[in-house]
Amino acid sequence: MKTKTNFRLIITALLIWAMSVPLQAQRVDCYVIKAPVKKLDQVKKIGVLNFSGHWKVANTLTDLIIADLLNEQRGIEDLKSGFMGMGKTITGTTYVKGYKTDVFTVVERSQIDQVLKEQRFSLSGAIDENTAAEVGKLLGLNAIIIGDGNYDRNDEYPKTTTIGLDGKTKELHCHQRTVTAQATIKIIDVQTAVILGTETARVPVSDKKCGDERSSIASEDVLLNAALQSIARRFVDYFTPGYELMRFELEKIKLKDVRKQADEASGYIENGNIDRALPLFQAIYQADSYNPKAAYNLAAAFEMVGSYNEAVQYYSIASNLEPNNTTYSAALTRAKAGAATIAFLEQIGRPIQAYEMNATSNLMAKKIKAKGKSSDRVQVYELPAKNAQIIGRVPGGLEFHVVEQKGEWFRIQLPDGKEGFLHKSDIN
Repeated sequence: MKTKTNFRLIITALLIWAMSVPLQAQRVDCYVIKAPVKKLDQVKKIGVLNFSGHWKVANTLTDLIIADLLNEQRGIEDLKSGFMGMGKTITGTTYVKGYKTDVFTVVERSQIDQVLKEQRFSLSGAIDENTAAEVGKLLGLNAIIIGDGNYDRNDEYPKTTTIGLDGKTKELHCHQRTVTAQATIKIIDVQTAVILGTETARVPVSDKKCGDERSSIASEDVLLNAALQSIARRFVDYFTPGYELMRFELEKIKLKDVRKQADEASGYIENGNIDRALPLFQAIYQADSYNPKAAYNLAAAFEMVGSYNEAVQYYSIASNLEPNNTTYSAALTRAKAGAATIAFLEQIGRPIQAYEMNATSNLMAKKIKAKGKSSDRVQVYELPAKNAQIIGRVPGGLEFHVVEQKGEWFRIQLPDGKEGFLHKSDIN
């Protein structure tokens, strides 16, 4: 009985919490291009020398850095959906087209080791900038990375108290293990032996188990590897554009004349159909160009697809209309950094695919209604022919945007994002 009571209390608490959270504007999670701290605009070919320091760190960190440099989608991860991440896993999405994060040609480690052996350089231990530059020249590199790393481990055995299902307080013995890795990289110009950039990272990773679960605590190697993965990502992100998860909080548009279109744009965004949403955001802005929310939503849509110059333009408008809105000003600063990154990618010969708004996707244009009442069903065909496959049956009276007209057939956009054909005899 107490178990059921405790469960009801938990559910009640969660419901109270959920009702207490204020309703917010629509959220869109997607991956956008992340600007590097250091732009290596003259570097095309790069190598990574084996790190010095602790042997457990050196080989692993070197391999992880190389793997991240070769990763075409660095930063894009799967997302956990639902309340507190308890929903299904969703594949990470980006609307930026044509950009891959492997922007440098990376020389194989075997080639570096071969040169080190041939020139009788040390294969272990610290290598200075001049030696690194000499190795880089022999390999025809523009830049070479050197670094060092170490780690330490700390085990603690605290006690904790917990309340069991019987309502009694128990004391548990715990085991907490923390592994902290630290490392530094230097990026060396091969021609001059000058340091182009340097970065230091320190990452602790912990695991804690109590009671009977203490024997399953993560091993030192597992924790160390997790810390080194984080450091490698930080190092590569330092000088290479990648992807980062961005949460866009789209504004609610309350203007009566465009409210319906705003709701439709929200529906397209929710289904991940940015190509349909963006023209609507643009049309809404054109209908009320002094509305900062409309300008902000249009700018956010442009940022999602990597059109940073357009994003800067409309974030500037929103910020000028509401100078004290920190969300708008922060977005403008972020978009300017994105525009600089796009220019950098063009400079090194790795431009993203420019976003082109489809001229036929003006969704504020012609609309049609399916014939009949809501209880009726009208057939939608895959192709403009009565003998084509039926891909849906829509209620009568439902309104659709016309994508294009082919004689007596109308290609329409369905609510789930698919497209199909209605015959003129099936519309009002």
